[in-house]
Amino acid sequence: MTELLKRFATSIILLPLLIVCFYLSGEILILFLFLFLALCIYEIFVNSKNIIFNLVSSFIVLAAFYSAYFLRNENDNSVLILVWCFLTTFFSDIGGYVFGKTFKGKKLTKISPNKTYSGAFGSFVFSVISLPILNSYQDTLINLNLIDFMSIKFLSLTLFMSLICQCGDLLVSYYKRALNIKDISNFLPGHGGVLDRIDGLIFVLIFGYIFTNIVFN
Repeated sequence: MTELLKRFATSIILLPLLIVCFYLSGEILILFLFLFLALCIYEIFVNSKNIIFNLVSSFIVLAAFYSAYFLRNENDNSVLILVWCFLTTFFSDIGGYVFGKTFKGKKLTKISPNKTYSGAFGSFVFSVISLPILNSYQDTLINLNLIDFMSIKFLSLTLFMSLICQCGDLLVSYYKRALNIKDISNFLPGHGGVLDRIDGLIFVLIFGYIFTNIVFN
């Protein structure tokens, strides 16, 4: 319960900060992204001495943060895609946690003993909650209704995005298991390090960037 309260308290502080930074954009957004990028790269180099691995990991994280900046500043469509990335990742994580804790069941993989098949299913189920929210409130975000998020295409893509999120989570779990550490750092109480918190989001943002450039350019 104490751990859950820590996670809740940290999220209550971070979520409004994140929303404000992306709403204001400009220099504040750049500063916010740069600080988190620096923290992520610091966590990578502190935990591993493999230079090639560290450079590749840093490049992936850099690509994710650039993707976030691009999506926020490109056009109205890309802003919606950015919000879609964040909401889908958030609900996917929540669904995995709720279903995993509630139904438990068979372990998904030895890489991460806390991951179960029920949790994976919950991630897929909860991820689609982002779609009606975006469909209903995109006019509030950008004063336009540009994308039909309730279409079969976006339903399929959202499930695929949840899969990417879960794979990213497992990849970082494998990284921690190889290094024999529980958390990458203790920067965020209840969550561990910055990379512990955004492991799935890193790859979702890159997907969002690629998707936007293919579909809207």
